[in-house]
Amino acid sequence: MKIDLIQPRHNYASDTGLGQIYMPTSLLTVGARLLGQGLEVEFHDENIRQANITSEYVGINLLGAPYIPEAIKLQDKINKEFGNKTYFIGGQVISGLTEQQFNKLFGDKTFNGNEDKNLTSILGIKELQISERTSLIPAYEILEDKDMCEYLSKEFSLYVSQGCKFACDFCGAARTTKNPLTGENIKVKEAYRDVEIIGKDLDYLVTKSKNFGLNELNLYMSNLDVFQTPLQLNKFAQAVKIVRNNHPGFDINLRGLATVTSFIETRNKSYKVIENLIEAGFNTVGFGIDGWSREEWVALHKGHNTKEKCLEAIKSARKDFGITPEILMVFGNPRTTKEKNIKEAYEITKMVIDEFKAVPRPHVSKDFIPGNEGWLSGEYRKEIESIINNPEAFQALDFTALPSELTHSDKKIRELATEYFLKMCNLSGNTTQYVKPITPGLSREDIEEIKKFNEGRFDR
Repeated sequence: MKIDLIQPRHNYASDTGLGQIYMPTSLLTVGARLLGQGLEVEFHDENIRQANITSEYVGINLLGAPYIPEAIKLQDKINKEFGNKTYFIGGQVISGLTEQQFNKLFGDKTFNGNEDKNLTSILGIKELQISERTSLIPAYEILEDKDMCEYLSKEFSLYVSQGCKFACDFCGAARTTKNPLTGENIKVKEAYRDVEIIGKDLDYLVTKSKNFGLNELNLYMSNLDVFQTPLQLNKFAQAVKIVRNNHPGFDINLRGLATVTSFIETRNKSYKVIENLIEAGFNTVGFGIDGWSREEWVALHKGHNTKEKCLEAIKSARKDFGITPEILMVFGNPRTTKEKNIKEAYEITKMVIDEFKAVPRPHVSKDFIPGNEGWLSGEYRKEIESIINNPEAFQALDFTALPSELTHSDKKIRELATEYFLKMCNLSGNTTQYVKPITPGLSREDIEEIKKFNEGRFDR
């Protein structure tokens, strides 16, 4: 039994040359689990070269809503070139679609690859090992050396944990949510990978990097909130420190996301954990600020934020620990924001850049993306139906896409959010590249013009 696993080309890549080179860690995780059941697995990254399909089963990994139209196009292309295949589509965004939405988008011979039961029953294999207990070394070993060197030369995601205990409305990740039928809270806890396995995988990657003549790794921790489970975080830090000690002269650089609440609590109760993480190589933290209004934070179920906590965390990261604070400013929510909120979000971002050398990371809040509250609530049924019928419009849900009539129906809010998002993108040190949105009703000529503008505008 064999399966081809594909990382689609980045949706903002040009048609020729390399796309965005970024090791597809989630795809490799699935591949390692399938290898563990004796399947023959072949990996393809269309950012490097076009896939040559040699099996009847194909898995496609999506990194977010904008990749949905790319997956549909990829299926059509494979069916024409290699004959009709059976597909598994995976990625967190897929878990946010209803079964009806999934079937309409991808067709009858396509299955949700996030569901282990689909993989085991259709591929005829035994129960898969859980992700948290899976080493990725078997997957790394079947990658071509020239591809592996490309991946290791760039920043990539290190699978450390999944899940977040907080319930921010606009987030489509695996987090605490409310059952839309019963109103009951479905609590999620952070689930860490076995740190011994992380250590062995990291040691393999460092050794491989040294063989290629590289002297550092730049890693983005997969945690949705780095500091929410200090005990496990400390174990992770110790494991990384062991790897560093085994490879003197080799640098391991870590960065990740955090809520200001978890950072402050860990600093106050477990100061040494942060110091250990810094000794492991942690140097940059992206704080989820997401506006500058108590009323908006509460409305978005991000009430754990306060102005005092946000400023304290940003200042403490820089002054107490020498960590670079990145300001993740997801703002301009069409349902909850007001004119003054948008202006205040810009002003505070500018202030912390000046005061604490913070790095601005502005994004436009989208009130409905697969898996978040807006998508599940039914409030945006008409807009969602329009997108399902026009899949290219999933790109408009990109948090780096400018507001559109689809996502921001109120003209005044749309114009203000656009104005201040662009102003944030012009602030000193900004690393966000804004893109133009594709919406239902645009002509093919307009769509091609937008795609041309968006080419190469990859987010970090």
